[in-house]
Amino acid sequence: MPGKSREQGHMTDMTRGDSLKMIVRFAIPLVGAAMLQQMFSLTDAMVLGIYSGDRGLAVLGVCTWPVWFQVSALTNFGQASCLLTAVRFGAKNEKSLQKAIGNVYGVSVWIGILMVLILQGGAQWLLTIQNTPEEIFADALGYLRIIFLGTLFLLIYNMLSSLLRAAGDSYTSFVAIVVSVIANIFLDILFVGGFGWGVAGAAGATTLSQAVSALICLVRIRSYPVFRVGVKRWKLDPGLMREYGGLCVPMMAQSAVIAFGGTYVQSQINQYGTIFAAGVSAAGKIFSLVETGATSLAAASASFVSQNVGAKQFDRIEKAVRQVCLLALALAAGTAALLLLFGDRMMGLYATKEAMIYGMGNLRVYSFGLLIMYPMYSLRQVIQALGNLRIPLLAAILQLVMRVITAWFLPVLMGCAGIYYATPAAWAVTLILIGAMYPVQLKRCRQSMAGR
Repeated sequence: MPGKSREQGHMTDMTRGDSLKMIVRFAIPLVGAAMLQQMFSLTDAMVLGIYSGDRGLAVLGVCTWPVWFQVSALTNFGQASCLLTAVRFGAKNEKSLQKAIGNVYGVSVWIGILMVLILQGGAQWLLTIQNTPEEIFADALGYLRIIFLGTLFLLIYNMLSSLLRAAGDSYTSFVAIVVSVIANIFLDILFVGGFGWGVAGAAGATTLSQAVSALICLVRIRSYPVFRVGVKRWKLDPGLMREYGGLCVPMMAQSAVIAFGGTYVQSQINQYGTIFAAGVSAAGKIFSLVETGATSLAAASASFVSQNVGAKQFDRIEKAVRQVCLLALALAAGTAALLLLFGDRMMGLYATKEAMIYGMGNLRVYSFGLLIMYPMYSLRQVIQALGNLRIPLLAAILQLVMRVITAWFLPVLMGCAGIYYATPAAWAVTLILIGAMYPVQLKRCRQSMAGR
């Protein structure tokens, strides 16, 4: 039965021991895995920047938000699976846990089919509403078509790595990403540099590499008896599916709203031409790499909170969240300093001098915004783990409003540089709302669990 000891293999019971040390130790493989996962897009940017110049970077830029929505949606499904199972793992209820795992397997089949159909059907429309420049439209559409074919592989990786995280195993996803990133680098150089396939080659390299990470997680999860669930248990249970839907739907709506706001901002960026779009894209690739520290700390915090909700240890949660927020601020300050000192050298590896002028302006603004974003990500995941998905959805709507207002109004006053502030402004309104509602939700969850 899970949880009889604090650690079983790479599985970890987070309801005992030093909270912050446990979260940090759990987060370290996640940070490594997430940073390496971002190497997919950074490798694409570097190889395309070298072989295709501003045109290749511009294609990646206009594809950023459609691909972000794909990854975010699949991450949402995985996070819902993690929350569904982590509470049962923390409560030491093996029968209920295995039933939940079987339902996660079953619903994943349907999610995979629907996601491929939806994304392929909407690819051209997404590029059209972004005002994608005509000279790169065909390349961008081809890139998205191939990337979206890899949806099933990305779904398998996210689902299985999330189930492993729910049981305290963050090590497997790290190994899977290490291997797949190495494969992606090799394939990128071969397909783009060797065969001259351009953006289509970069997309193909990413898709094949994602298949590698999915296979590794699939092999690993079968080594844990608790996850070896027969096909009979894949039959969807109405009660569990209502619970799963209650977790998924608000997170999916949240991602859709954020993606819509990002798409609007990208449409404004595209109006300033290919070089400006290339510069913003170049900055975005570096930012995506450093963002992984925030997302990984947030994911580790969510797993910790979910297990301790199941164990009804709310004082432990409260203390750990305070420590996590202080750690998030320290990490944000250190990361921002590194970006300000070395960002131009990183960007110079793949961006042209013309694009770098815009890219560094964007990166400087983002660097200061990290002090807002890091604690915001952690608190948002904590509130979701405490069972409130409405507040993060409301925060996403506020983000949309702020992105639209900022991207529309500031360029009138500051020129194209005004667009750089759209994302940090969206983070700021989210942090205000999430920070105010966290203690309220903690109290509600404590009262709700007291009667169980």
